Amino acid sequence: MTTIGTSMATFDLRRTLIPFSLLQITNAFNAMQPGEEMELLCGINQTETEIFNDLMRILPASAYELIGKKIITSDTPAIQLRLKKR
Repeated sequence: MTTIGTSMATFDLRRTLIPFSLLQITNAFNAMQPGEEMELLCGINQTETEIFNDLMRILPASAYELIGKKIITSDTPAIQLRLKKR
């Protein structure tokens, strides 16, 4: 996890141990204040994309707002999700 400024945590899930990463993300999200944002990066293959689906099932839908979803093209392409805690 990296923190950008004071209000956004970034998790890069490419090449990580997923169960541990999901626990870290959930804990970080629970520690966030309303209005703070979190960025998640995940590889584009199907298995990594399923991570996002798992995370969306773990986090209560009423607790966050999806404020962005896009494909990042670079040396290691990724899907980027940005969540804002309500």
